[in-house]
Amino acid sequence: MRNPLVYLAGAIADMNYDSATDWRWEAGTLLNARSIEVLNPMRAKPKSALGATIGNNFHDYEHRGAFFTSRGIMTRDSTDVRRCDALLVNLLGLTKPSLGTVMELGWAYILNKPCVVAIEASGNPHDNHPMIHEAMPFRVETLDDAIDAVAIILGR
Repeated sequence: MRNPLVYLAGAIADMNYDSATDWRWEAGTLLNARSIEVLNPMRAKPKSALGATIGNNFHDYEHRGAFFTSRGIMTRDSTDVRRCDALLVNLLGLTKPSLGTVMELGWAYILNKPCVVAIEASGNPHDNHPMIHEAMPFRVETLDDAIDAVAIILGR
């Protein structure tokens, strides 16, 4: 029997590289300790390829290879959401909506994948739309609580 898989969703575009990756490495380490594997959309995307701040126009990076193109990003992320057992979504501290994360929440909703969303109790821009709000079935206010909730959902 394989270990459960969790997709680590959250903002990438317009983020500081370390902000987009550090929480994913931390969550991955803690989930791996509970025999849960992670799917990280930042895999194979080194800082040297994206820079200290990740831009919001994929055309700036598509020359870097197949996984930097719109088709590569869409195919990898949608495949990851389809094959995962749950999503851990980090929306903490965001000041504008993360469009890719919103798509991933929508895919998960349609596929009946449980999503645990780390989000502030109020003031986060993702709470302003009823459909996005409804696509967040498990809401917690810290990344640690999100990790624990994912482990509980997956029986780990």
